[in-house]
Amino acid sequence: MNSPGRGVGVLPMLIFALVFSLTVSAAEEEATLQWVRTVTLSTPVNGVIAEVTVDKGDRVSTDQILLRLVNETFRADVFAGRARLKQAKNNRDEARRELERTQELYDRTLLSDHDLQLAKIQKDAADADVLLARANLTKAEYDFGHSMIRAPFAAWVLQRNAQPGQTVVSRMRAVPLIILAEADRMLARSLVSGTTVDNIKRNDKAKVTVAGKSYAGTVNFVALEPEKSSGDRYVVDVVFATDKQALRVGQPAKVKF
Repeated sequence: MNSPGRGVGVLPMLIFALVFSLTVSAAEEEATLQWVRTVTLSTPVNGVIAEVTVDKGDRVSTDQILLRLVNETFRADVFAGRARLKQAKNNRDEARRELERTQELYDRTLLSDHDLQLAKIQKDAADADVLLARANLTKAEYDFGHSMIRAPFAAWVLQRNAQPGQTVVSRMRAVPLIILAEADRMLARSLVSGTTVDNIKRNDKAKVTVAGKSYAGTVNFVALEPEKSSGDRYVVDVVFATDKQALRVGQPAKVKF
């Protein structure tokens, strides 16, 4: 026959185990995979597409050239801009020397106020020419740089809306040419009940399981308002590194907070 003391000790342990089990199961939520970020690439300059080096579904690396306009004219503008800047600097240096000579003669009362003023005006004009030449070179370099589209990060090509020979006119608005999605991270989106979401904070650690493989993740977003279509359930996003696995948007997953 069991003693009363043993019976009292077993009951709280059973209750604790039951509550702990319910808590663990409630902390594991169904999720769906989404892209962490996508980007639509275009160019702010006008031109004709010379080549497109990628296609839909390709994986690209950071800074890889994806598209190039016919850019001989852009390159020539850069060379011309450098030449004009060099000439402007030479003219400025000569104008400064001339002002120094004029100032010296003026101090010796060999030149008039008018002569000194003209030398100052010429020096100021030479300084302005350097600034203008530098601005023109900056614009030429900008246009040349943007005659090529590069991948801003490792990504998958979602869409390619460009073909060689196509004319790009970006005067009014940029034309979407290539759409990318980040390749090495994914986002697991869960709908969490109001009682559970109170225990989840941004930057909390979480475990994401997809097709039997687990990934370490971090809570990136916790909604403050419930989804209108789901009653009292709140969106929670967990970002995780894919370990180079080719995961897809829409795949089911489980997230353990």
